[in-house]
Formats: sequence, structure tokens, C-alpha cells
Amino acid sequence: MTTTIAITSGKGGVGKTTIAVNLALSLSLQKKETLLLDADLGMANAHILLGINPKLSLDDFINGNLELAKVITTTKDNLKFVSGGNAINNLLNLGDLERHKIIKSFNDISKKPEFMIIDVGAGAEASSMTFMASADKVIVVLTGEPTSFIDAYSLIKTSFLDYKMNNFGIIVNLSTSPLQAKLNFDKFQSITHKFLDVNLKFLGHVPTSQKIKNSIISRSALMTSKVESPEKNAFNEISKNLLSLGNNKTGTIKFFDN
Repeated sequence: MTTTIAITSGKGGVGKTTIAVNLALSLSLQKKETLLLDADLGMANAHILLGINPKLSLDDFINGNLELAKVITTTKDNLKFVSGGNAINNLLNLGDLERHKIIKSFNDISKKPEFMIIDVGAGAEASSMTFMASADKVIVVLTGEPTSFIDAYSLIKTSFLDYKMNNFGIIVNLSTSPLQAKLNFDKFQSITHKFLDVNLKFLGHVPTSQKIKNSIISRSALMTSKVESPEKNAFNEISKNLLSLGNNKTGTIKFFDN
């Protein structure tokens, strides 16, 4: 049975893709069969952070050229990866039927992974919401900035009111300390609980880090480094907390739902 986890954010620029890539690698390096789906359609760049350039992507599948299994790439760290293509393709404008075709197609993969991490586009666009609702679990990446709070709240509100999602994991990124991260979560939770009947779970934090910035510039994901670091420990700690996050029962089509 596959646990599917959508990683999203209320706005861009908060490190969502960096967290999705390194969290997927954390699981893979723990010998857990993991598939990373870049579903940030039209702005897909997870392959850049992985330091690879797959020849095939979801575009090839949608156009009917190949079955989904053929567009799966395996990295040197044994992470399975489905590229969303690049920012100049037509995937951003997919309709509901095409998005549902992508979701249903994962049933046809012969060897199901233990985990699938889905890097979802930021905000409450239709494409993002479809992929979020089709995952078992949803994680929202947050920073301490007021704009991040506002946009994350709006995303959770739409998810709850329109798609019946009520369980959300929260990762606080770019924190200066574990204490600051927890304080930011507590503040966000207090604001959200005033208006929405949802469950928020603090899954952990990722520190502000020059190492992470350097890994992005060098196109070499932090988790692939052989050197232990607080940053790697942070991702490993978050990966241990994933199964404690509640599932969403949206009544919609689901990944790996036979």
C-alpha cells in the first residue's frame, strides 16, 4: 500500500520544492521505495534540484506517446522520479479529464512504491487542488513572514470548504531555531483555529541555511551529501513524523486507488 503525500504552500518562494525533493530523498536513503512526482505543472523544476535532466516527462504521457511507467526515471540514490517537464510546455493548462488521467494512471505501475511525494504548485489553483485532494496526506510549507501566513491560511480555507480536507501537516521553513519554528506554528494554528475546524500538525522545521542555498546553486540535493549536518537531521526527523499525520477523506479520485 502506497502512502501519498502532497507538499504545497500558499505562495511561491518558501522552499516547497526544496523540501519535497529532500524529503523524498530522505525516505529513499532509508531504503523505503519512494516516488517523487513533480506536479507543479508549468513551473516544474524538481529535476534541477536533483541535478538530473530526464529525457521524458508527464508531457510524453499526456500526449499519448508513452505509458506512465516509461517516463519514470531512477536517480543514483534509487529515488523514482516523474518529471513535470519544463515551464514552456502546455501542462499548466490541463483540464480535469487530463489531470484525472494522470492520477488514475498510477494504478497501472506494476511495482507500487511505499511512499509517493507529490510536489504540488503553490496556491489554490484548480490543478494544485486536484492533486492535493487526490493524496492521502497534505503538507503545507510555511515561513514566519506575514504574507506566508495569509496565503497558507487562504489555501487551507479553500481546501477545507471546497474539498473537505481537514488534516494538514505544517513544516516551518527558514527558521532561526527550533523554538522560533514552534512559536510560528503555534501562532498560525491559533489564527486558523479561530475560523476553521481543521487539524494542524507540526511535523518539524528546516533551518535557514547556506548549505541548502549552495545545494540549490550546485544542483546537488542536500540529502545526497555524505556529511552529516543539522539540515539533514531536520529532513530525517520530518520523514519520521509523516505517518503520524492524519489522512484526508475527500471522496474524490485518489492516487493508487484500485
